[in-house]
Amino acid sequence: MVNDIQVEDRVKLLGLPDWLTHDLPESEQEEMLTFVGQSAGVREIDDYGYFWLGFGSTVDVGGTAHYSGHSFGVPREFIEHLSEAP
Repeated sequence: MVNDIQVEDRVKLLGLPDWLTHDLPESEQEEMLTFVGQSAGVREIDDYGYFWLGFGSTVDVGGTAHYSGHSFGVPREFIEHLSEAP
């Protein structure tokens, strides 16, 4: 089960750890809670075993990419494996 999820696999966000949101303004906490239940691709797995997900969009403006949204890492127990990348 250790390597059951890889970079680019699709996962469902099951919840958010309290330590991730407790210092954020209430409006941002509420926004991040809307991601619970949504699916995302795993962008990275860091050295601590956190799975980095991104909820937002990237827009190309004049040859420069701009990301708008939230990207954060969560432990394995906060995600559910949906499928491997196509």
